[in-house]
Amino acid sequence: MTRLAASFSVAALLLLSVGTAGAADEGKCTIATKGDSATAKACAKGGRAEAKKVMKDMVKQAKVNGQKFTCDGCHKDLDNYELTKNAAEDFKKLEAAQKTK
Repeated sequence: MTRLAASFSVAALLLLSVGTAGAADEGKCTIATKGDSATAKACAKGGRAEAKKVMKDMVKQAKVNGQKFTCDGCHKDLDNYELTKNAAEDFKKLEAAQKTK
């Protein structure tokens, strides 16, 4: 019985560590990994979750300044954040829209 319990504990720990590694990979930035933009800094600091917060704040600020941007305007897929063809150009416009009028 003790051997079975020990085997079960080891198996559970292995599953937990594999699950945690997978979750960490999901949170890792793969797009904004270089540069000094607010998004790149957020990626370096806190991964996708932090970058997502920064991007949402940027979209809100642009809206306050009379510009309209949406997540799916630049991202083909909001699960892996794959970019559209026009994403780089639109990001420049989003950055410019941060300046208050």
